[in-house]
Amino acid sequence: MNIKEFYDFIGEDYNEVIGRLRLESRVYKYLMKYPEDKNFDMLLNAMKDKNYEEAFRAAHTIKGTSLNFSFNGLAAVTSEITEKLRHFENTEAIESDPDLNRLLMEAGEKYVNIITGINQIDPVEQ
Repeated sequence: MNIKEFYDFIGEDYNEVIGRLRLESRVYKYLMKYPEDKNFDMLLNAMKDKNYEEAFRAAHTIKGTSLNFSFNGLAAVTSEITEKLRHFENTEAIESDPDLNRLLMEAGEKYVNIITGINQIDPVEQ
């Protein structure tokens, strides 16, 4: 799979990321580093530990990174998560939010799809 096919696979716009990063070689370089980013694990662990301040920071970072890569679906859902966690000191509101678990599951599905696609990119085609 090449970079354009990867963006088709994840349902995102190849032309948008090329417009931002300019060179396919640059997109490839940074995409190959994306699986090393630990923010998604940090988000899940922080939610499990009820450390909503750390969860907020991780979600906010994922949102920004996603926007840079034109992972618009993941950016949209992590933006919603970020807003729900923005007032991280209000644990009661966070823990009673009926949408938060659904959003985390949706983000997880999108993240796994992205990682799956990255792992299928053929370095020879780059």
